[in-house]
Amino acid sequence: MIKLILSTIAYAKVGAQESVDLHIDQALVGDLELIQLQGNLQLTRVAEGVSIHGELDTQVKTECARCLTPFFQPVTIELEDIISLPGAELTEERPVRVNKDGWADLTPLVREYAWLGLPVNPICSPDCKGICPECGGNRNTGECTCVETVTIDPRWEALRDLMSDSDQA
Repeated sequence: MIKLILSTIAYAKVGAQESVDLHIDQALVGDLELIQLQGNLQLTRVAEGVSIHGELDTQVKTECARCLTPFFQPVTIELEDIISLPGAELTEERPVRVNKDGWADLTPLVREYAWLGLPVNPICSPDCKGICPECGGNRNTGECTCVETVTIDPRWEALRDLMSDSDQA
């Protein structure tokens, strides 16, 4: 959980501002594991609640699209949202509110923005060799032992015949 105490800003006059530095070594936000979550958040009291915006840098545990190995992908989270005041109803648009004790759990926001920051096909390294299509072995950990055979779809055999004819001419 990523909790902030917002009692001062939640009960301040509209226009009041605060700045919060965030440094969390490890956090589990729903189905995502984050490490080294850090950055600065600007809080502004607005009529609808507390406006929060800032940039957080973190690393999200994900899986390489080529070799299927888990790794931590660096992600920058561009956080910008409104936190509802105590007593307000939680909705999909506003999943975070300040509770009666002045705390707000930012986990739903951080999770959503972290997912948006992840690449569609994360790659563990630019030179990742992926997995062998025959045996499924990870080519990064060594050469696979299977013999890669090239099988040609029989529907393309006519093209092989054309190549043979052009080689003879």
